[in-house]
Amino acid sequence: MAKRKDSKGRILKTGESQRKDGIYMYRYSDIRCKRKTIYSRDLKELREQESLIQRDSFDGIDYDAGDISAIKLIEQALDLKVGLCETTMEN
Repeated sequence: MAKRKDSKGRILKTGESQRKDGIYMYRYSDIRCKRKTIYSRDLKELREQESLIQRDSFDGIDYDAGDISAIKLIEQALDLKVGLCETTMEN
């Protein structure tokens, strides 16, 4: 099986690619199964952004700014916390 490589010979991971103009691109699916793409001129920066996206998706954080209300965002954040008192939840 052939490994995908960039113009400098570095092996690219799943979802990574390099455009003809040299810009690196990472495509992924968010929580709602919408395809998203991030771009970077440097492979190292792209992989840092990838790790942040993967960490946030693992934690259940969804930054869909246009489609979520503030109350829904707070509820999601409180659901991630363990062992909160009832008064904290009510406040």
